[in-house]
Amino acid sequence: MRHGILTVILISYDKENLELVSKIIVDNLTPDLIPKKWRKRNSIKGGSLMFGHCHTASACLQSIFGTENIKLYRAKDNEDIWHWWCVDKEGKRIDLTSDQYYGYGRLPPYDQGEKASILGWGYKKRVQILLERVEGVLDKLE
Repeated sequence: MRHGILTVILISYDKENLELVSKIIVDNLTPDLIPKKWRKRNSIKGGSLMFGHCHTASACLQSIFGTENIKLYRAKDNEDIWHWWCVDKEGKRIDLTSDQYYGYGRLPPYDQGEKASILGWGYKKRVQILLERVEGVLDKLE
C-alpha cells in the first residue's frame, strides 16, 4: 500500500470469475483481518467465522472487479453493528459473509442498506492484506 491508496486488481466481471474470486476471498479470511474489538466474538466456539469480515471481504471484491461493476452497501443490524455487502451492476446482491446471519437464524439488514465507500485507516490496511493474498492465489492459477 502506498500513501493509503489500495492496490486494485481488475479482472473481467463475469459469473465464473465472481465464483472463483469469492471462494478465494472467503478461503483467505483469517482472524488477523478482523478489527480487534470483534476477534473474541469471531473465535467463540459455535460462533460464526464470518463475523467481523464483512467490510474487508466486500471491499476486496470491489477492488478486484472495480467500482463500475461492484458497489458497496452497508446497514446496521438488530445488534446495532454495521454489516457490509456488495451489489453488482445488474442489481445482484453479493454477500460473502452472509453465513454470520443465515447460519444462526438471523436475517441480514439488507432492507436498510445504503451505498457506502471503503473505510480508511486500519480497515483499508486489512483490505490491502486480503487483496495481496487473493492476488497471490490468482497468480498461481495463471
